[in-house]
Amino acid sequence: GPMALPKSREAQIFYRAAIQRFDDARFLLEVGGRTTPAVYLASYSVECMLKALILSTLPGKNRARILESFKGSKAHDFRWLRDTYFKKGGPSFPREIAHCFIIVGTWSTALRYEPGMTRRTIAVAFLEAAEKIIRWADERM
Repeated sequence: GPMALPKSREAQIFYRAAIQRFDDARFLLEVGGRTTPAVYLASYSVECMLKALILSTLPGKNRARILESFKGSKAHDFRWLRDTYFKKGGPSFPREIAHCFIIVGTWSTALRYEPGMTRRTIAVAFLEAAEKIIRWADERM
């Protein structure tokens, strides 16, 4: 169902992108059977959700600098985003969420430049992990 938007406008943009990319990923997997692009978009949705989460933990005056740091290539790196979240005072992840990050982190980098189709079982597990992260992050905004 619809989730509550974060208060910060900057966070809202990434939040909306996260939800849309995840819906696209699910559509591609379930309707089109397109496993690789589904995984790719689900990976983007996790990235956007982490950015929304980071932005929503910061006071307004600190958001511009963080937005600037999101422009580099490291901002696609879940580990860097996770570390940034912790540095900004985010609490540690529950065990299940930490495990979901391992799943999405390992596969998204491995699959990004792979031709051909990802096995369906991997794609399904990837989207499940991404969805758990998204729901967990949503409750923290």
